[in-house]
Amino acid sequence: MGWQYTVFALPTLFAMVTSALLGAYSLRHMRLHGRSSDLGAFFAVNVGLVLWTGFSALKLLQTDPSLKLLFYRFLYFGVAPLGALALLFTLLHTDRIRRVTPGVIAALMAVPVAFLALLFANPHDLAIQGTHLVETNGVVVMRVDVGLGHVVLQLLYNAVLSALAIALILYEAVRLGRPYIPQAVLVSVGLVAPFLFVVCDTLGIPPFSSDGVNLVPTSAAVTSAAIGVALFRYRFLDLPPIAYTTAMEESPDGVFVLDADERIVHVNDRGAALLERFDAAVGDPLTSVSPDLDLTTESNDSVRTTREDGETVYLSARSQRLERGDQTIGWVIVLRDVTELHRQKQTILSQNEKLTLLNQIIRHDIRNDMAVILGNAQLVEESVDDEVVRERLDAIIRNGEHATELTENVRNLMATMLDDEETNRPTTLAGPLWTEASAVRDGTSEASVSLPDDPPNVTVVADDMLGTVFRNLLTNAVRHNDAGRTEIDVSVEVRDDDALVRIADNGPGIPDGRKEEVFGRGEKGLESPGTGLGLYLVDTIVSGYGGDVWVEDNEPRGAVFVVRLRRA
Repeated sequence: MGWQYTVFALPTLFAMVTSALLGAYSLRHMRLHGRSSDLGAFFAVNVGLVLWTGFSALKLLQTDPSLKLLFYRFLYFGVAPLGALALLFTLLHTDRIRRVTPGVIAALMAVPVAFLALLFANPHDLAIQGTHLVETNGVVVMRVDVGLGHVVLQLLYNAVLSALAIALILYEAVRLGRPYIPQAVLVSVGLVAPFLFVVCDTLGIPPFSSDGVNLVPTSAAVTSAAIGVALFRYRFLDLPPIAYTTAMEESPDGVFVLDADERIVHVNDRGAALLERFDAAVGDPLTSVSPDLDLTTESNDSVRTTREDGETVYLSARSQRLERGDQTIGWVIVLRDVTELHRQKQTILSQNEKLTLLNQIIRHDIRNDMAVILGNAQLVEESVDDEVVRERLDAIIRNGEHATELTENVRNLMATMLDDEETNRPTTLAGPLWTEASAVRDGTSEASVSLPDDPPNVTVVADDMLGTVFRNLLTNAVRHNDAGRTEIDVSVEVRDDDALVRIADNGPGIPDGRKEEVFGRGEKGLESPGTGLGLYLVDTIVSGYGGDVWVEDNEPRGAVFVVRLRRA
């Protein structure tokens, strides 16, 4: 086999290698970014190009006529479905995925399958009318005279489907504007190249010749090169035009595409409405909307701007630079009218200021006044002997202590509501649990509180409010107990991902119908029947930790409050 064969086969081998590399790239792209239908179709197109060019090279390199004819037939495993695959890829790439049904795929592939069967059976010479060998420049080539079935089922069919694919791509490019025209033109050139080569070969336009080497397979090199440039320079797979169009048109935000001079070249419907509000249009600089818009802003910063009629508008702005190599070729700006949200934010800030003031009053003034009331009531109680007076003083002290507890709960709840910072951190469970349990046990003579012998060595996701959770549950068990002596049993179960704290009492228990209501859950919140502020506070705090709290029945009587906390 001479060097002449290798020289004539080089363009075809180049096309095969290029197509193989593009196919490998599409596989890598799917592995990194996930599988998609259009990438699968793109990979199939490259497989077809590899089969076409590979068997074409083998056909040229063979000298045995029977092997040449065999490889000629084999190369159509790649050529025959190329038109259908190109159209399928275009439909998927332009977001017409709903039209790509199994029935449509079967219909498009039916003709290539029928042609392949016709090619190998060749009844009545419908596919191949004859072959003849020609020696040119020391290379023996086989020229094939094709039949009517070949012309209709292969050439004409692929030409029609490829023309449809080109029309769709160019239509989208014209509709979307300048940013997508280069990639559309390159892909169209890649699709039309084989048919131009066929026409030149049929007409015998030099260097094509009816008695020379078939140069049509080398058109795959043009196809691969054009797609390669579109792929790597114009991000053909990374920036599918219709995908961006769908996102733009269905976006609730105004999407603006700018060129390198920061002029608006494309907008979606919402963006067009914003331009109209500011008496601007496509082609104007972005500053026509607002001189304060900063293209370096990558976060949703709020920009204050004023319309010509004097109305103040707040816009949330986010930008993304479009680059080619180290050169900026444009920008994508997303704008949202957040004027109403800004007003709501200002209302909330005003309310928070008032809540902060109220929290300070509760923490200092009311709490201090209650301390004075309780202190004086206890002093008076020690100095009087009248039982009626003592009973009334006991009622004052009892209700005063309850008011103090409510004040403390309100203060803690408001602190939770007003705290904007994330305070959750690894917190030792045993410390606050043992402290609060010991305080209830030592401060209430009619209550018995039992704890595990060994404190659990576990940290959970919580903060300084964890003690408030346990204090409310323990005091709640004492206050609502109707037994002669309150018995509280505290236990801890440490699991792989969380820890369960159970606080069981011997009180009246909670009916199943009220196990959710006691926490103030549901639409009525704190207005739910029988809801206590303490339990609502417990539920709020534990939920903020990412945990849960619920009620179970105790045996033989009573309730068990279970707190689930995530392990740190």
